[in-house]
Formats: sequence, structure tokens, C-alpha cells
Amino acid sequence: MATFEDDPLLLDMELESRIGRIRTQINSKLENQKQLALVLQAVEENLEDQKQKQTPVTYFISFLSLLDQCCDGENIKDSNLAAVALYFLDLVSPYTPKQLLRSKFSEIVARLAPALSSDESAAPLLRSSIGVLESLLVAQETGAWINSNNFKISPKRGLTGLLQLSLDHRPKVRKRAQEAVHKILSTVPAGPSLEHPGSTLCGEFSLNSVIKLLERQQQEKKNKELNTEIIHNLQLIAAITKANAWPLKQILPLCDVLLVVAKTSDQYLVSSSFEAFEGLFQSMNDKVDEDKFVQVLNVLFDLKPAVNDQHLTPSWLAVIARALTSYSKSVDAYKCILKLPEVFKIVGDFFLSESPNVRISASQCLIAIITDSVDVNYLLEPPKTLPEEFENVEEVIEQLSELTDEYLTVKYRESAKEVCEVITSILAKFGSRAGPYFTNHLHIIGEWRSNELEGFELNQVSENVIAVAISSIGPEEVLKVLPLNLTNPQATGRAWLLPLLRDNVRHASLGFYISEILPNVEFFEQKIAEGNPESVNIKIFATIVDQIWSLLPHFCDLPTDLTQSFTDDFASKLAGLLYEKTDLRNTICHALKLLVESNVSYSLGVLEDVVLAQKFPLEEAQKNIEYLSTTKASKLLSVLFNVFSQTSMAQRGFVLDTIDAYLQISKPEDLSVTFDKVCSILKQALDDEKETDMIKTEEPAAKSSIPKLSITMMDLIVLMAKYVPESCYNALFSIFNQTVKIADVQIQKRSYRIISRLLEADAGQKSVLNFISHILSLLLETTETTLTAAKSPRFALILDIIKILPAENLHFIPAVVSEVIISTKSLNEKTRESAYETLIVMAAKMAEFEGAPVKNSMNDPEMPDSTASLQEFFTICSAGLVGATPNMISAAITSLARLVYEYHSKLDIQFLSELYQTVELFLTSKNREIIKATLGFVKVAILSLPEEMVAQNMKGLLTNLMAASHEHKNHFKSKVKHIIERLIRKFGVDLVEESIPEEDKKLVANIKKSKARAKRKKSQATGTNAAESGVMSGYEAALYSDSESEEEEDQPSGKPQQYISESREVPLDLLDKQTLTHISSSKPKKFTKKTLENEFKTKNGKLIIEEAEEQEDVLNKDSIDAYVEAVRQGPIRGQKNRLRYKHRKGDDIDWDEESDTESKSKPKTSNKIQKPQRKQKKFKSNRRL
Repeated sequence: MATFEDDPLLLDMELESRIGRIRTQINSKLENQKQLALVLQAVEENLEDQKQKQTPVTYFISFLSLLDQCCDGENIKDSNLAAVALYFLDLVSPYTPKQLLRSKFSEIVARLAPALSSDESAAPLLRSSIGVLESLLVAQETGAWINSNNFKISPKRGLTGLLQLSLDHRPKVRKRAQEAVHKILSTVPAGPSLEHPGSTLCGEFSLNSVIKLLERQQQEKKNKELNTEIIHNLQLIAAITKANAWPLKQILPLCDVLLVVAKTSDQYLVSSSFEAFEGLFQSMNDKVDEDKFVQVLNVLFDLKPAVNDQHLTPSWLAVIARALTSYSKSVDAYKCILKLPEVFKIVGDFFLSESPNVRISASQCLIAIITDSVDVNYLLEPPKTLPEEFENVEEVIEQLSELTDEYLTVKYRESAKEVCEVITSILAKFGSRAGPYFTNHLHIIGEWRSNELEGFELNQVSENVIAVAISSIGPEEVLKVLPLNLTNPQATGRAWLLPLLRDNVRHASLGFYISEILPNVEFFEQKIAEGNPESVNIKIFATIVDQIWSLLPHFCDLPTDLTQSFTDDFASKLAGLLYEKTDLRNTICHALKLLVESNVSYSLGVLEDVVLAQKFPLEEAQKNIEYLSTTKASKLLSVLFNVFSQTSMAQRGFVLDTIDAYLQISKPEDLSVTFDKVCSILKQALDDEKETDMIKTEEPAAKSSIPKLSITMMDLIVLMAKYVPESCYNALFSIFNQTVKIADVQIQKRSYRIISRLLEADAGQKSVLNFISHILSLLLETTETTLTAAKSPRFALILDIIKILPAENLHFIPAVVSEVIISTKSLNEKTRESAYETLIVMAAKMAEFEGAPVKNSMNDPEMPDSTASLQEFFTICSAGLVGATPNMISAAITSLARLVYEYHSKLDIQFLSELYQTVELFLTSKNREIIKATLGFVKVAILSLPEEMVAQNMKGLLTNLMAASHEHKNHFKSKVKHIIERLIRKFGVDLVEESIPEEDKKLVANIKKSKARAKRKKSQATGTNAAESGVMSGYEAALYSDSESEEEEDQPSGKPQQYISESREVPLDLLDKQTLTHISSSKPKKFTKKTLENEFKTKNGKLIIEEAEEQEDVLNKDSIDAYVEAVRQGPIRGQKNRLRYKHRKGDDIDWDEESDTESKSKPKTSNKIQKPQRKQKKFKSNRRL
């Protein structure tokens, strides 16, 4: 891809764009903007008088001469004009050839010297001078930096001046200078060294400056201004280090200095030193001495701030994370992993902080370290890694598990959410290696989720940990620790795990699902058969059955044991269910499809996972594909074909996708046999339908019904066309030849799709090219017989054919172009889009074969042959302008507008002008349809055509526009006004006002007033918002607040309150890790013990005795109680299908599924009698190019 530095054209375009914006400010109300535009205008007029082009070089020389006029020796006599000249030099210098900047370096720097060296120079003057100096220094070569000839003015001297300015007391000057230093050091000149020649100078200057300031600070401890100067120096150091330019020899002295600053009591100094540290670590490479790096790390750990220090701790943690990441990537990734337990011990203390921000920063630090500094290559198993390294990494994982296990105790209650996030990152990174050591974590967190109280805030993070565990260490290991217990009423039921399994299972054992999870379906189906269909429990049982089946596709996603588990028996069971249970067809088809697609994509190396590649090599996936291809594909396709023929049109999509997956891996000989069977069934079906007179139907079959057998077979043939062997191609062409002429919409659609599908295969394209003449003749022959609803697939085929059309068949384009043009007015959106796209491809094809003969005589013997070109295609399309009907004329105009928009830059100016003037004449038409299309063309012309062309004909255009507007009154009034507004924006109000007819000048005045009114409203609104945005300071709020201190005492504090739920019989054990489930941020409700007598009495004193069955349902809690509770707590559907939650107080929360905009747009009603609102018209979208 071209860049500005290596493409002069791009440089000139960028500069012209920036200068063009300044030219437009000639009438600006801001004096400084107006002055810039006036000076630029004067310089450009001077260049025109001298007959010089406006190039970066001429601009640079002109503004440099202007700067000379403003200076008198070493003094600036006109600071305002000098500021303008330097502004433009700063603007132009990055685009000026580097050779010029190198050759004239000394002269240019000498002219900048008065501005750079003067103490009285204004900030804008200095910033522009810094920008010019930056461009000069970036352009210098290595030889100039070395300065072997000892020139008085050298690049290093200029850089020294920049370094001094980077410590200036003015913030904008200082920032601009630091940015310039960063840019210069980031651009290393070509040479043997990878370091910038000026990096040593910058390092020594900034380091010595900080050291001197620190020495002064020891002597002048009460001087607070020194702290500010030190911060400025640290900002300069950060700019140098982030440019990866800090000298290698000065890294250790810099660390010593930064550590000294970090030990000070000033929090701003410490924060600035941490920022410099972060830039240093970011720029370190593998040449850094490991011992020095470790020494710096150890000192950083010694600088650990207090756990409740909200100012320093986040910065310190960010530095630690950056340091460990740099240590891993630049020094030694293996030793970095070994250092993780030490880091966790140090950072883990911050989980005891009272500040939420500190706790969050600690978790983010550990997450960043685990995610970015752990090299996955050290997580591999022998022989991919050394046995010693493998054992040491195992030990590290074990230590991390012990540390994080401690963090799950009640001592770290406030940080439970953050700790869970850290555990999540560990499980995600270490994967199955973490499995044996984090089972206790899963048990604790799983119990939190299973025994949750209402409103327990850790439900979501608990589920996140379990979800990552399922995907990383596998569902088998998770379910060993947290069994589902769906059929065991004595154990804790965990039906809530089913959705987590569904969303996170991948690359798991299919055999485990078949043997351990799927048998639960039979248990619950028996319960459903025996129970009352209307009871809540039966509905819950049915939901569990659905969720168990929903797991099947995910266990089929790259299973580890496909060849062992996907047996003939299991495949037969799935086939039987496809026939018997229509509600399971989607799930089973998805599973069967994933079996193929996951192995195919994995075998192609789409997934870059080295750990997974070691456990599951690519060869295993290829073996799985071979196993499915040889033993299962043919049988499954037969079943899927039968199911497909029994499925309605609306529900066929997933069956087709599954068939396509198995066709992809089927053997060619099996495909050939299957294809022959389908062809014979299709022939028989067409014959039968012809005899019964079912073949002629223009109305498509209802989507809810099962279509005719011929349509079903055509769908299968379309699907198979891409995969069948070449021996079947003749049969495909024969089917296309016969079916495309049948007067049935559904048959015609599928007939065109056969060839489109065949073109997706490389062998299919070659075969189509062999039969191209016959196919083109057939397409022209069926122009009139193709039904309207089949036009979209027809144009899709024409589009595909034109893309591969040979030069000798270009006569097809003029033969079919009229059909394409008229279809741009089709009511069907797909047909319109296909028609426009076909026009664009046709034009591209004619341009591609420019100069090739177009044999029009093959279409009509009386027509002369022509030569292919883009202009010739426009001429062909222009023939539609003399069409017999307004529909054809408007279609031709619209088509030409689309083509002009696409190809205006490639057409001859004279031809464009003639075309524009020709189409413009149609504004005088009396037909509204033609005028509407012409207005669209005019819009495109204004946007696309050269300004001179439109400006020359402005008077005629406006005359015709206004005549059309008056003729048809309100029909085109807004469109014409919109076009005139565009013209005003592009050409200015003066030219438009001068060209428009006298009687219509009031329209221009109206537009001017409207724009002025809108501008006033905008400025007023801006002022109002600015006034309203002011807020009281803390002092003013305390002084003028209405609340009294007594009232404030009753208000809750900012810190969230915590509540402990316990019973009188069982006191709370604070040493138990399950204590967390008894601590909540919501106040627990008190329940009074009711007497047995009150239990059976109502308020009126009546006795109520419930039936025994109802009591047993309440008392006998089985294994799915947790799931029942989840359903009761979950949202239910209310009126208008809205979601709401059940609450004991009766205050339901409605979740309206409509968007905010829809709810806001509903009219407000009241009980008063009102005038009935007028019904709004249905919105009609206007098609625009």
C-alpha cells in the first residue's frame, strides 16, 4: 500500500486538501483565520504572476521569503506576519522534498533562529517554529547527525534547542516540543545502527537535568516549584522512552533516578515516575541485561504503596503489569512464569483494600499479567517441552491455586467478584493444566451458585467461572465436581448448569454426553407421560428435556472421540428421531452439520491453538472426515433427503444446510449414484404433473405447505450442482434446458440457480465456458417467457455469466441490456439491485475488452458491428432515451445516472457534457415519471461531473428546473429546492442567484433566510447548553445546599452496607468458606414463626385443610428444586408479550421489548375528550442513487 512518503501524488493531494480548507476562510469572522486566507491568496496570486505551479517547493520558498521580510537581522520586526509565515512553513514542510530540506538545512535554521532563540517569542510563533524544525531534523541523514565537518549549525544543535523548549514553562509549547522530540527519535535514518544518532544526546540531557533538579531539591526542600520542573523532565523522559530511543547504556542510571523520584512523598512526582517506567518497559528489547531488569523489578516491588492509597496504587499496578509483560516478551518468558506466585502474593494484598478502585486495579493487573505474560508454548506437554520445565510450570499452577483458594475465604469477602475474575483468567489461560488444581475452587463457587439466596450478587461471576471451566478443562471434570443430579432427589440439583454447558462446551467427549447426560431424557419423558400435561412440573420436565437435547450440537463441535462414539447405532437413533420428532429436527441437523464443519475447518488450520494442536492433531480431524465420508455420509444423505421431502418450505433451511455439509465430504462415486436417482425422480415427477395439469402455476406454493415433488427434487439438484463430478454436467445442462422453459415460477427460479450454483466450482466454470454459446442463446430465448417472480435469479445468473464472458461473446451484452434497464424499475427490490449490479459489471466488461469487436450482427443481421469500450456501452444504454414508453425512458435515465456515478472519472469530458445536456432536456417533459428520474440524474451530475461543466450550463439548468417545478407544482418542489441548495453549497449563492430566472429569485432568498435562521438557533442552543453545564463547587454545594445536617445523618453512607443472614438455631461459622453465601448487600427479611393453629385459619376464622397430594408436592423436594426456583425467579410473559418479574410485594417490573424510540413516539392520552388524531401516512422510502 502506498504511503505519503513514497508517493508524490498522494503528498500533493494531502497538501492541497489542507490548503483548500484555509482558502475557504477568506470571509471568516475570526480575524486570525481571515488573515491566513488573505496571505495565502496573495502568495498564490504572486505565483500565478510568475507563472509558477503551486507545489510544496514553491509554497515553501515563498513563505520562507515572507519570513525574511518580517525579520531584521536577529530581531523580528512584524511578529503577526512572521507568525503567519511560520504557520504555513509548518504546514508545508512535511510535504517538501527531503532533499531540499537537507541541502538548505543551515540556511533555514538560521532564519528560524530569531523565533526560536528570542525570550519574547509568543507561544503560537514558537509552536510553528518547532514544527518546521521537526520536519528539518526528520529529513536529515546519518552523516549530517555525525557532523564530521564540525559545522556550526548541525542537527544535534537543533535537537538541543528542541530539548530546551520541551522544558518550557508554557504547556502548549512544552507539549509541542516533546511531541517533536518523540517524532524525530521515532524516525531512525538509514544506517548501520538501529538507534537514532540523537538518542544519546536526548538521554544525557534529560537524565542530567533530572539529576540536577533532584540535587537542588535536597538543598531547597521548601521550593515547591522544583517538583513542577521535575515533572516536566519526567514527561520528556516518557516521550523519549515511548519512541523506543532510550540509550541502552543509560537504562540503569535512569531506573535509579526514577526509583529515587518514586520514593518521594509527592504523589504527582511518583505518578510521573511510574509513567516514565511504563514507557521504559514498553520500549525494552531482548538486548536488555536480565540481571538489571530483575533488579528493577525487585526495587519496584519494594516501592509497593499502601493498600488504601487510591492515588498511587493504580499507577503502580499498571507499571507492574507492563513490567512483567515486557519481561516475558523481551527477556525470559519461562522465568516470568516462575515469578508469578511471588507477584500474586504481593498484588493479592490489595484485595483487602477498602477502596473498590484499588481492588479492581489489582484484579486487572493480575488478569493482564496472566493473559499477556504467560507464553502458551510453556503450557505444552513433553516432548514439546522439557520435563523439568513441565514440572516447574505444574508447581507454579499449584501455588497459584493455593493462593487463589485463600482469596475465596470470608477475609476477602469484599473482593469476591474481582477474585472470581482472576480465577476465570487463570482457567482460560492454563486450560486443562489447571484442571487438577482448581477443583476445590469450582466446588466452593459452585456451592455459592447452588445455595444462593435471593438477590445474591455473585451469581453472575460464579457462572462466569464455571462457564470458563467448562470450556477450558472440559465438562467431564466440571460435572465430577458439580454433578447435575437431575434424577437424584436426595442430592443438590443443578439443572442451572444445562444452559452453561450449552453455551461453553466445545471439543468435548461425545461418548460422555451419550452415556451420562442423554439417558436423563428417558427418565423425564417417562415422568411427562405419566403426569398431568397442565401441571407446572410437567412443563419444567419438558424444558429440561429440551435443554439436554440442546447440548447435542455442542458436544458434536469437534468431538475428541468421534470415531468411537458416533456409531451406527447412535446414527440410526438420530435418524429415527428425525422422522418421528419434528421438533428435534433443527437440533439434530445442527449437530450433524457441526460434526462435519468443525472437523473440516480444523483440518484446514483455521484455529491457531498450539495446546489444542498437541492434544488433537490435524491428522485426527482428517481421519474423522474420512470416517464420516466412508461410513456415514451416504446413509445420512438418504435420510436427510427423505426428511427434506417431508418438510414444509418455511422449515427447510437447516435441512438444506446439513445436506450441503455432507455433500461436501461425500465420495464422487456416491454422489454420482445419488444424483442419478434424484434426476430420475425429477423426470417422473414432471411427467406426472404434466399429465395432471399441475405444471402451470404462476403462484408460489404456501411456505407452510409441503411443495410438489418436482420442486423438492429441483432444490436437491441445485444443492448438488456444485459437488457432482464432471460426468454429471451434461445432465445438469439438459435439466436447465428443459426446466427453464416451464411456466412455473418455482421451477424457473431453481432452473436458473442450477447454473449459478455450478459456476461456484472451478470445474463448473470451465464446463459452462464450453457450453457458453448454447447457454447465451437459451437466456435470450427465454427473455419473454421468464415469469416476473423469477427475474431475480435470472439476473443473478446473467451477472455471473458476464463476469466470465469471453471477448468473442460480447454481443450478448447489447442483446440483453434493454431487459436489464427496464428491470431497474421493478417493484421487487432484489430484482432492482441485481439489475443495477449487472449494469455496472457489463460496463466493466466492455472496458476490460476495450477494442474487441462486438458482433451485433449475431443478434440482428441488419445491425452493424461495433468496438467494445466504456463509451460504447453508454451509447448502447442511451438508446433507451428514445423509448416508446415513459417507463422505458425513465429507466434509461436512472440507469445512466447510476453508471455516471460509477464511471464518470473514466469517460471523456466532451462525451459527458453531451450526455448531461441530452438528459437535462427531459426536464421539459410533461411526464412526472420522466422528470423524477431526470432530477435524480441532475443530483448525480452535480456531485460527480466537473464543476466547470455544471457551471457553464447553470442558467439553462436552473431555468428548466424551475419550469418543471412550476409545471408540476408541489410534486417536485422539495426535490428542486434540495438541488438548488446543493448548487449553492458547491458554487456559492452569487452564481446561483445570477443564473436563476428573475421571478424565482425569492426561492434563493428563502434558502438564505432558512440557513441564517438555522445558524442562529444552533448558536443559541450552544450558548444555552454552555450556561446549563456549569455546576457548583464542593464549597458552594455545602454552603447553599437545602439539606440539614440532622437529615443527612439519616442518609445511607456512600459505602454499600452488608447484611449477614443467619438463624437462631445454627450460628454463622466465619471459618467456613460457604459463609459468603450468607452475606448479602440486600437486607434479609424477618420471618415470624407461625403457630399450627394460625396456619389453618383465615382472617375470618375459617379452617382450611389442603389435600394430601398438594402437601406432599410442597414437602417432598426433589432434585430439580433449584431449577424450579430459577424458573419462579425468572421473567414471565405478560400482556402484549412483555417480560416482567414476579415480586412478593406485587410490584411487577415490565420489560418492554420495544425500543425507546418506539415507546417515546406513542401519543399520550388522557381522560379528556380530545380531537381525534389524524392517522399518519405510511412512510414510503424514495430510492436514491
